[in-house]
Amino acid sequence: MMNLEMAKTLLQIGVKMAEKKKIFCSIAIVDENGWLVALHRMEGAPIPTAEIARDKAWTAAVFRRPSSEISHFGNPKAPGFGFNTQNWNDRLTPIPGGVPIWLDGHVIGAIGVSGGLIEEDVSLCQKLVKEIDKILKGKDEI
Repeated sequence: MMNLEMAKTLLQIGVKMAEKKKIFCSIAIVDENGWLVALHRMEGAPIPTAEIARDKAWTAAVFRRPSSEISHFGNPKAPGFGFNTQNWNDRLTPIPGGVPIWLDGHVIGAIGVSGGLIEEDVSLCQKLVKEIDKILKGKDEI
């Protein structure tokens, strides 16, 4: 299960990785149900990136797949892929940059990143997911 200690460690690693790439972003960590555990908006990151990162993480957690794959459930020809989020959930987003965190066959949470190019957001998420084993073994060095 995602906890505050693990989320803080992921945020610290993520911020270091983003700084090395000179990306100013927000990073959100949610639990397996999409509830926010930790959020960090780096200095210089646009204000909306915090909410967008949270939305990406929520989407990845509750759908158990990257946020970029959610559009497969909708209609690509319709605005917003046909998802009417105003009537049931304003967190849903098909924007890439949200990735679920799997451990032993179960989703324990998700990471959302917003602020860089789409490829940079996705890459940072994927790198952070790979850090989970190191964190659990107490080797959280980059």
